Amino acid sequence: MTADLLLFLTAIALIPYAIPMLMPTWRWWLGVTCILGGLLAALWIEHWIVSSRLDYKEGPGGGIGVAFWALVTTGFATGVAVRGCTLLFAAYGLRLRYVLAIGILGFAIVPALIVVPTWWYDWKMRPASEACRSTTFHLTIANAALSIPAASFWNIYLGSTSDRDAYYLEQKVSLREFCDVNDDGKRPVKATKVWLKLRNFGMVTPALCTGPVADWAKTYCDAHEAAKRGGDGKLDFPLNIYVFSPDEVTLGEFGGTRSSYEDSLKAAPQSHYFYVTSDVTSRKEPLTFRCEQIGASYWCGAYYPWRDGAHLGYTFQSSREEIASRGSRIDAETHKFLAGFEAH
Repeated sequence: MTADLLLFLTAIALIPYAIPMLMPTWRWWLGVTCILGGLLAALWIEHWIVSSRLDYKEGPGGGIGVAFWALVTTGFATGVAVRGCTLLFAAYGLRLRYVLAIGILGFAIVPALIVVPTWWYDWKMRPASEACRSTTFHLTIANAALSIPAASFWNIYLGSTSDRDAYYLEQKVSLREFCDVNDDGKRPVKATKVWLKLRNFGMVTPALCTGPVADWAKTYCDAHEAAKRGGDGKLDFPLNIYVFSPDEVTLGEFGGTRSSYEDSLKAAPQSHYFYVTSDVTSRKEPLTFRCEQIGASYWCGAYYPWRDGAHLGYTFQSSREEIASRGSRIDAETHKFLAGFEAH
């Protein structure tokens, strides 16, 4: 916040602060408090009622108006509190010059109420340190070890649900908080799931796609660039990749399952899912895709045991006739991509 803006906001709050401060007696103070305080309370109650309606639309200047009246209310409430204290001190014989000093110094509360929340917000939103941004995180999911650079777009989960202990490496605040957990990558972390979502990054290019691109990341980087332009269905890369410990996560939160092949063996005829099996064998079981039709497209996913107790899952979009062949190519690309993150 600039000095000019702080001065302007302070000036707005000065008048409502000064009104109760100028009241000479308890009766005047109480009268002003009841009248002006009642009017301000009525305005806020009316705003709360109107803004609670389903058809409420604030409009372009609504936020400015709310901020203005919040500042007026803050200044008035501070003036009421400080003047009440000075009248009380005066009644107990405090000298006039001290009463005046308290009244003048009390006005510092108003800019403090403006500056402190802004400072606190800026402090919480500060970016991660260079040591944090350049480190590599060593994760264990079940017994599988991964090494994930901070300059990537993985989401990392340490709990059983997505709303607790979730960290998003592309967000500066979340990255900084995760670095606090593992001391800038110095300590290994036990995770329950990692998630790479291809179409969740806006126009930002991940660091591993800048400069020379490793062979294992080439398809990902091409798909990521295509996703920024709206997508390219010809690129064989999944929309989502999950590595997870099935006993430590809530599978339904991300549509995961222990094994899409095992699910196909016990699928109910009336299920909205259908299953397509590829000629490829994924570890110990046939590579099987669980699919559903959404609009004119087919959305499919494969889930199966990966390695060291961790399970792998990924999703993709395909035409009906290409599910098996395209899914097999995506499976190969997924394994190639994950090889770049495997700890050796």
